[in-house]
Amino acid sequence: MTSFSLPWYAIAGADKGVEVGLPVFGVALLAVVGPTAGRWYADVTSGVPPKHFVRGEWFVGIALLTGVVWVVLYWAIVEKAGASIWWATLIAFAVGYTLRVAALWYGWEEPLASEPAGVYKHDDGRPLLGRKLKGKSQRELRDLRLLVQDGQTQVVIGAEKGAASHG
Repeated sequence: MTSFSLPWYAIAGADKGVEVGLPVFGVALLAVVGPTAGRWYADVTSGVPPKHFVRGEWFVGIALLTGVVWVVLYWAIVEKAGASIWWATLIAFAVGYTLRVAALWYGWEEPLASEPAGVYKHDDGRPLLGRKLKGKSQRELRDLRLLVQDGQTQVVIGAEKGAASHG
């Protein structure tokens, strides 16, 4: 759902900034604050980590990119060519939505400093899509209720210790 709503809120924030005459930096800031402030509040009140701080979400970057794309298209299509604002809106939405879904599907992660050796990164509860499963350890696959042995995939049934596994 956030992949769909994120670009719309970014565009709404950028539109409001242009409407009140803010400079480009202010418009870009509103494009980021619009979707991220609401998402932060929803996540915190739901008791989950805000998407801004979850590695691999590209939440703030996609909001900024969508807002900047909308501003450039608004200037080129609406201001210069005199076309409808909907063209700029739909194209910017398509760019933001496509990149957001691609980032989630392919498991793109923001560049971060490397973690010290021996640090175990805990599960954040999100489903693993696409290439995120590649290269997982036996322990990680067991935590995901998947266990690869001898080229066959076994699904581990039950969350308790000693649960039976079926092939």
